[in-house]
Amino acid sequence: MTPVTGVLFDMNGLFRIWENTGATQSEKLAHLPPGTIARYAYDHPAYRAARVGILTDTAWADDVTQRLARDYHQPLNDMREALIPWRQDRGAPVPAMIKLLIEVRRHVPAGVLSNCTDALNRDLEHHGITFDYDCSSARLGVDKPSPHAFRLAAERMGMPATSLAYFDDEPTFVRGAEAAGLQAQLFTGAADAASHLRRLGIPVPGEGLEQGFPEPVSRS
Repeated sequence: MTPVTGVLFDMNGLFRIWENTGATQSEKLAHLPPGTIARYAYDHPAYRAARVGILTDTAWADDVTQRLARDYHQPLNDMREALIPWRQDRGAPVPAMIKLLIEVRRHVPAGVLSNCTDALNRDLEHHGITFDYDCSSARLGVDKPSPHAFRLAAERMGMPATSLAYFDDEPTFVRGAEAAGLQAQLFTGAADAASHLRRLGIPVPGEGLEQGFPEPVSRS
């Protein structure tokens, strides 16, 4: 096995959990049926365009707002006001994983590869999470599970794909990473990730990482 010289992580479901409290509040304010924002925001082709950097996060959110206002016959400014809680909700950080990331970075560089808009940097700053490399899909121009996304991330980190460990909670994305040559592992919790890293030769501690995870709303 090739020695690991860097670690690449997914973001959502590992370092951040979405409970969608903001969307729920916005749906009540706008008198929308439950689940409407998810359908309009994340199940629409505009979100894919934002994920690969064709649209900015702001442009995508404005598109969502306009479609909701049009389809539910509400003034645009009223809809924009109602959606503020959704836009302000940046998910909840996972302290155990942030602690593990700090330990990983004492030994090797760490990057994040997430299917997300160009809001990732702002979100990382908001949660106090620091990676050495931002390999968001919006920055790379391609999203997971394409093996090309993983190869570009490895290139951005300046390392052979085979020397990178990768963690993701989505099995399809793990398979995409494996196809690109990364040493990929399905994420099941911080303590298990730490154990796997130690087996790969990265001497991270495992104490204080035994943390349960709420059921996430995936936006990987």
